[in-house]
Formats: sequence, structure tokens, C-alpha cells
Amino acid sequence: MWYLDRKNLPPTFGELEKLVREEGREEGREEGRKEGLVREQRKIAKSMLNAGFTIEMIVKLTELSEEEVRKL
Repeated sequence: MWYLDRKNLPPTFGELEKLVREEGREEGREEGRKEGLVREQRKIAKSMLNAGFTIEMIVKLTELSEEEVRKL
């Protein structure tokens, strides 16, 4: 009688599909985090501009580009 060890079998289509979905979700979360961080940096930069900080100081502290800060 043959016994199959499930650990040594290749993944099923359903298992592969689940892995791909999970990877996609994680990539989406990471992208969302990055977008949220940039949005927050812009918000802080705008407040700093309103408070009278120099563009150079804002660029240094927020890590936004000078061009991006000037657009605010």
C-alpha cells in the first residue's frame, strides 16, 4: 500500500492561488503605508511652511524633495 506524504507534494492550484492572493494583499498594504507616509510628510511640510520654516529645513526634516515642498 502506498502512503502519500503531503509535505513532499507540490502545492495544489488552490494553495498557489491563496499564496498569490496573500502576497498581493501584503504588497497592497505596503504600498498603502508608503502613500500614507508621504501624505503625512506633505501635511507636516505644509504646517512647517505656515510656521515660517525655511524650505531647506523642511526638506531636511521631512525628506521631501525641494520641488515637492515648493509645490505646497
